[in-house]
Amino acid sequence: MSARAAVAAMTAYTLELREAEVKLNQNESPYDFPFKAEALARIAGRAWNLYPDFESTTLCRALADAYGYEPENILVGNGSNELLAAAVGAFVGPGTPVVFPKPTFALYEKLVTIAGGLPVAIDVDPRTGLLPLDAMVNALTNLRSAVCIVCSPNNPTGGVLPPNGLEALLATGATVLFDRAYGDFALDTLPPLHDQLVTFSTFSKAWGLAALRVGWLVSTAATCREIRKVKLPYSLNVVSETVASIALEKRSVYETNVARIIAERERMFDAMRSRDIEAFPSQANFIAFRSPVTFEELLERGILVRKYADFLRVSVGTADENDRFLRVILSRRSEAEDSRRILSRDSEGDPSTSLGMTQETEASR
Repeated sequence: MSARAAVAAMTAYTLELREAEVKLNQNESPYDFPFKAEALARIAGRAWNLYPDFESTTLCRALADAYGYEPENILVGNGSNELLAAAVGAFVGPGTPVVFPKPTFALYEKLVTIAGGLPVAIDVDPRTGLLPLDAMVNALTNLRSAVCIVCSPNNPTGGVLPPNGLEALLATGATVLFDRAYGDFALDTLPPLHDQLVTFSTFSKAWGLAALRVGWLVSTAATCREIRKVKLPYSLNVVSETVASIALEKRSVYETNVARIIAERERMFDAMRSRDIEAFPSQANFIAFRSPVTFEELLERGILVRKYADFLRVSVGTADENDRFLRVILSRRSEAEDSRRILSRDSEGDPSTSLGMTQETEASR
């Protein structure tokens, strides 16, 4: 059996499985869900031989109450990826131009390609801490019936849209699919409802429920009706729905964990920048960076990060995990700085002494 040509030409979205003592490669929360006993008790009282609620009404209502919407403004699903796929299926067809920054979450381009859309990638300069709004607006202005997919803070660079960025994108007339998977770490607020805007959120990051795969979207009731036509039925099981509802009831835990992660991110960023490691400004729960220490060297020291074409990305972990990561990457920089200081000092004296110190430094590595 032959797949469609567009699919045959693709590679699958995948992540190589590696084991490490410190796992900082998937932007997961370092804090586990503390209310498992309560969740299990609620789930045990539910009949497992019956299908879940078709619309996950309980969770939709809880989200509406928590964020000031009506239930008809909300759809929930098996992670925000499922909902993104449904939205792309609703708004992207053969020949639809789809503008997105790059690098970004690789799944966007795959979903667009499967739908027959035309990917229009706009280069990101991660050093700025901002997404290329002007270039995206220019591209959208010159395209007809375009769609824009934007993740802010952006994965994997950590940069965000400039102020009023969403408004500028919507002003082009494009349909905007706004992924705020990491928005909690930027202390953002959900944007107002708009017929051309779909906003996606997840319980996997800030809420610490990645294992349960719960995502949700918010838009106008009319837009939600269109996406519902494409979305798979019964996609959220009763376990995930129950736990997500409990998490909303215990919002103070989420708020505390978000504050801890932001504080650790800033500490890590300052430490890296203080040693001239090229760390990119981030408002997410990760930092992208360039360092003399390679992915393989970190893995050899028991630390797993994410490798990209020309930089690495480290998720913010616990304070102990972050300290272990910092010790490794900063130690290499310290060795290099010590060597430069020694060579500079010895160059004023006996050349043979300088050579001997250089050899000793290399041997000590």
